[in-house]
Amino acid sequence: MLKTLKDYLKQNNKELDEIKLYYKKCAVEIDRSNLYMLRRSCMYTSIVFVCMLFFAVTRIPGFNVTLGHILMAVMLIAYFFINALIWKRGSISTVQTATVCLFFYFLVGMSFILIEMLSNITNHTRWLPLLLVIFPVLFIDRLYKYVIEEVFLIAVYSVISWFYKDPIMFSRDFYTVMAAFILSQLVGRIILGVRSKQGLAMVELRRYSSVDKLTHVYNKGALLEEMDNYLEENRENNPCAMCIIDVDSFKQVNDSLGHNGGDLLLEHIGKLLLENFRPTDIIGRFGGDEFIVFMPGMKDSQLVELRCRSVQMMLTDFYIGNSEPFSLSIGVIIDEGDHSREELFRMADDALYKSKMAGKNRCTSWVVYNNIEDDLPMMVVASSLKEDERDFISKEEKDRFHVFYGGSDDEVISCISQYEGSVRLIVVEMRDDADVGIFVLKYVKERERFNHIPVLAVCCGDESRKLAVKMGADRVMNAEDSLDLLKNNIGELGGI
Repeated sequence: MLKTLKDYLKQNNKELDEIKLYYKKCAVEIDRSNLYMLRRSCMYTSIVFVCMLFFAVTRIPGFNVTLGHILMAVMLIAYFFINALIWKRGSISTVQTATVCLFFYFLVGMSFILIEMLSNITNHTRWLPLLLVIFPVLFIDRLYKYVIEEVFLIAVYSVISWFYKDPIMFSRDFYTVMAAFILSQLVGRIILGVRSKQGLAMVELRRYSSVDKLTHVYNKGALLEEMDNYLEENRENNPCAMCIIDVDSFKQVNDSLGHNGGDLLLEHIGKLLLENFRPTDIIGRFGGDEFIVFMPGMKDSQLVELRCRSVQMMLTDFYIGNSEPFSLSIGVIIDEGDHSREELFRMADDALYKSKMAGKNRCTSWVVYNNIEDDLPMMVVASSLKEDERDFISKEEKDRFHVFYGGSDDEVISCISQYEGSVRLIVVEMRDDADVGIFVLKYVKERERFNHIPVLAVCCGDESRKLAVKMGADRVMNAEDSLDLLKNNIGELGGI
């Protein structure tokens, strides 16, 4: 007997833990279910109420419409508009959902109490016990909320009934109501236990179907869904970071170590990503040897780079018979400009391409904003000169173009990537003692998305001039040439 009791208590505690976990993991599904049942309850209650009221008015002699009937009618009309508003908005918070649903069932209970008290006090209570039993079947919430809601209704009913009914009838009705209350708590506990098992089973099924079986991170579909959910719900004025991670020379890995070796490498990379990034980060395999890490709320570029370089460093220690250490190329975007998912992917991919161009095991990190407010076409100038030395762009050109100066290849290329649609001309200063303009020219001409943008190379020396011609600059001029020639070249290439 004692053993049976202990087993029951153990099983009961386990179910209570499952119910708590169900509330935590299935909050969105619970809200949707409650709002759905609220709409259905309003609709069917309205239909039944109108039909029964019509029947009572036309068929029952001496029937009178009471305050309870009026309250019920007003409440149903009000909730018609409330449901329409919620439907239009798409969703509301968990607290708002619980408040709207609890208030609806409370008003229904008050209407039933007033109808029964004001219609015929000689009849035994019927509607309130029925509502108490049905309440936990329709509405999903914690047991203590069921108790508070129903105890409050019972208290109101008891006070009114005490004054309006004789003691014997009051005792019988109170017994009926309390029996219904106890039954409703048992029903609620049983239903919550069943719902929690079903809800957690669905969560586990979705988790299993959303995880890449090899790397144990999100698959592509789940990754994009998680990113979209965040960007839709939390995007405004919230920074985020996105990393695209690509395995260097992965085809050679498969050729030399076989597909089994490639699978072991991908599995290990997934493990490293899960260990080095935050539990709140969204990590997924986008396809093949490419991984995505999306970091909500992240704006510290140094911290992101540190995590990325940690993964790169740890991967070099992984050995499965390879002749050279494995390496990763990474493109990172720190976004503080409310860009869309497509824009984040595009810019992160541009950063990854720069890492690939710079060599293996590189990490390129850009911070992007959205701070250009005018509609002028853009001219991007790559120059290693200090700001007070950049006098080769005249005031007239500055009035016709939004001029962006970049002193490093990262500044220039990130600007081109972000404002690609507005960039009309790229001016690169090519000097023998600096490689800023050289790398920008190489990147723009090799990157298919950018090679339609004209590039004007302003060269300091014969070697840089020859190099600019070789690399495909659209127009080449010397730094000593006249400002009129520079102006003409800008006008012709910029189309203004």
